[in-house]
Amino acid sequence: MDNLIYKDFASWKLENHEVINTFQENESIIYDRLEPVYSVLNYIYDLLVEEKEIDDDLDTIFQAGFSYLHSQFEIIKIYFETLFQSHCDDFVHYSEMIVYLLYIYDIRTDMENNEINSDIDELNELETCIENMIMERRDDFDYIKDQMNEALKVVFGKMDYDYVSIVDIFVEIAENLGIFIYEDNELVIGQEI
Repeated sequence: MDNLIYKDFASWKLENHEVINTFQENESIIYDRLEPVYSVLNYIYDLLVEEKEIDDDLDTIFQAGFSYLHSQFEIIKIYFETLFQSHCDDFVHYSEMIVYLLYIYDIRTDMENNEINSDIDELNELETCIENMIMERRDDFDYIKDQMNEALKVVFGKMDYDYVSIVDIFVEIAENLGIFIYEDNELVIGQEI
């Protein structure tokens, strides 16, 4: 493990272990969103530990994934500490709205990477509306969902490509690596077990 990024990941996991476990145990929508990236990173890290080296593709995937996961956690911490003053119950109650804010951040980043102006009024208004709703502790969830759909129509209309989030890309990577994240336990009725 010569590469510093893998040591950074191990340190990051230790530093954020409690938060990640709390999200996972509470079946948080935030954990669901980050799980594909986190699972792939763990898989590659474990593979590196066992085999002492990995191919360039896995190394590239790891670097991109860790950079993304790290930046997402920094954003989550900012929201947790500023909008929620570190109150867990409120944070859990508004976690879907936090996921919307993370998604908006992802879209803006993708647009900027593709040299598309991400300063879109509908997106700006949506972001402000979500943050205001959280600060005022309102429960306008349905209104926000409708506003999100309208803003995304405008945003996707400005893109000349189909937007695929990094989370969706990591779901596909996970499946290709044999990591099935969203497997549901099937209930078998009518057969003896």
